[in-house]
Amino acid sequence: LVPGDVIVLDEGEKVPADCRLLETVSLRVDESQLTGESLPVSKQTEPVSEDRELYERTNMVYQGSFIIGGQATALVVGTGNATEFGKLAVLSTGKSDESPVQRRIANLISVLVKVIAAISFVAFALSMYRGMDVAEATRFVLALAVSAVPESLPIAITVILVLGMRRMAKKKALVKSPEAIETIGIVTAIASDKTGTLTKNMLTVQQIWNHDPNERDILESIARSLLSASSKTRDPLDVAMEQYIPKAKRFSAKGIAGTLPFDQLMAMSGNVWSNNGGYTLWIKGSPEQVIERSELSAYEREVAHNQVKSMAANGLRVLALAHVTTDKIISGFDELPKKGRLTFGGLIGVADELRPEAHAAIVRAHRAGIRVCMVTGDHFETAFHIGRQLGIAETRDEVFDCRKMHEMTDEELEKVVQNIRVFSRVIPEDKHRLLVILKRSQIVAMTGDGVNDVPALTGAHVGIAMGGGTGIAKDAGDIILIDNNFRSIVNAVHEGRTVYANIKRMVAYLLSTNAGEVLVALGALIAGIPIPVIAVQILWVNLVTDTCMVIPLGLEPGEKRNMLKPPQKPNAPLFSRFMLSRMVLTATTMAALTLGIYAVFLGQHGVDYARAIAFNALVVMQWASAINSRSDYEPLYKRIRKPNGAFYAGLSIAILCQVVAMAGPLHEALHIFAIPSISDLFATSAIAFIVPIAIIELHKWIGRKYFAKGAR
Repeated sequence: LVPGDVIVLDEGEKVPADCRLLETVSLRVDESQLTGESLPVSKQTEPVSEDRELYERTNMVYQGSFIIGGQATALVVGTGNATEFGKLAVLSTGKSDESPVQRRIANLISVLVKVIAAISFVAFALSMYRGMDVAEATRFVLALAVSAVPESLPIAITVILVLGMRRMAKKKALVKSPEAIETIGIVTAIASDKTGTLTKNMLTVQQIWNHDPNERDILESIARSLLSASSKTRDPLDVAMEQYIPKAKRFSAKGIAGTLPFDQLMAMSGNVWSNNGGYTLWIKGSPEQVIERSELSAYEREVAHNQVKSMAANGLRVLALAHVTTDKIISGFDELPKKGRLTFGGLIGVADELRPEAHAAIVRAHRAGIRVCMVTGDHFETAFHIGRQLGIAETRDEVFDCRKMHEMTDEELEKVVQNIRVFSRVIPEDKHRLLVILKRSQIVAMTGDGVNDVPALTGAHVGIAMGGGTGIAKDAGDIILIDNNFRSIVNAVHEGRTVYANIKRMVAYLLSTNAGEVLVALGALIAGIPIPVIAVQILWVNLVTDTCMVIPLGLEPGEKRNMLKPPQKPNAPLFSRFMLSRMVLTATTMAALTLGIYAVFLGQHGVDYARAIAFNALVVMQWASAINSRSDYEPLYKRIRKPNGAFYAGLSIAILCQVVAMAGPLHEALHIFAIPSISDLFATSAIAFIVPIAIIELHKWIGRKYFAKGAR
């Protein structure tokens, strides 16, 4: 197809291009994948204003939408990238942002590199001042620099993220981008599409009413007014009504003598049934039209109209039912008398069914300090009603009609959206703009399942697509919920927060222990005593001890308090001041103990003996630091009862490697003096293990008492 072609569209067909309608016969189109509106849209050929929104352009049909009923002749006006779908592709392109966690770690590492460069320069100068030759000083400074840099961190984070992806897959969340696990853990806002995400994208009958209550009669009216399935694509209203009727109440379509498809002018559809030599027309349609043409008293009309208003206020799409007996087959609604012949059958209220687990998941997200917003193409009142049912919005002041966005600057819009929880009448461009505004102050996850969600999915920090959604939405998302369950989003947040907390543990462990090694070397140079740990021993500590302990720390089980505290602010640093003080305390404790033990044995037994004791003590303190790092605030006696097989396996390997280094064949390669007194080794090991744990446990107690909200 090219612009200028004229095409004929029939019921059940997919629209192949953007088209201007030339002729229509009761045309109704499903545009939910493009606009998010669940209900079919009636189309006509009259001109409409150019500034109308997408969902108000009733004389146009768009690529990817489906013809629910009727026929049309249309002029092709756009194909490929010139279609509304093509415009979405433009909004969906662009370089992806670095994840907030990566950015925080990168900022920390950039500062660390500058500090290490300065320390290396000072260490080299002190080495030369203390009489080292240039080669030995260079080896020592290089080893010191290696010890200060957490070189195992990138590999460790990658392993943790991959294992996290596997765990999330078991929970029905397929993660396409490892960075998404980091980011989902610090999300502060979830902007959720309504159709297919918070709802099932499946219309269901929610309420029926008859002024003369008789459920049997109204069920018969519903069953006989259903249009038969003439194609693969049926009107969702007919599908919803058919599913509501028990199988025992259904009728065979063989009794239908004629069908009247939806008439846009009369806003009605129905079937003509044979009836003992006569015929009965069973109708469903607009309540205003049906009530006006029914045999009802003035009082009965008022009651019926009030009931329509009541059902509409509850977010229901209302249809009226009626029937009339004739002596011939009616071929069109224009053959009906204008007043007083229809027998009123009642009202039926239809709505998109909410996912039963959505409300509980939203409550859990709120408890975790996450702001949940609903983004929908529905009318203001419908959006408010659904938002209130889900617990997202309580008052109309928390609902915003996005048609006002086009008259507002970004600064004005940013002020408005701070207190908004439900966005109604949203088109794809609006979603993209809302995400840009929200990202200024929030870390945003966007959920969706349709083509109209693609720009927002790609623009959000984390795009969460539904497994039952369109292929393009799944391609655009970072995480795909295989079970289409909104609750899985909150589970993903919990898993993400666990991974994020574990990454922080790994970084804190590596930086604090590496800093301790640096302080040991600098302290010895400043004091003018021989270096307690030589270059090859420093490399052993980093390559063996750190590697065995850092990945198991990243596999710690999650804490309940992870979902009972608000997420960090987007501009917050990786570590709080309290945790920075923990790292400084760990490093200084390691350095002070190592230098103290080294100084004692240096005076009694000489350099080689003291160096072997100090090296062993430094390694044991690394183990103690790893045990301390298993939790930020939880006391050791509680944390040790929580299973983490990987941690105990890593600790066992680290201990075995150290035994081999101290007493096995590696002691010569590592220049470790064979210590004859086992009692000295055990005594110093006990001190190196107990003292750091006792000090950090005291620090945790202070944190629980004064700093950690919800830690107890």
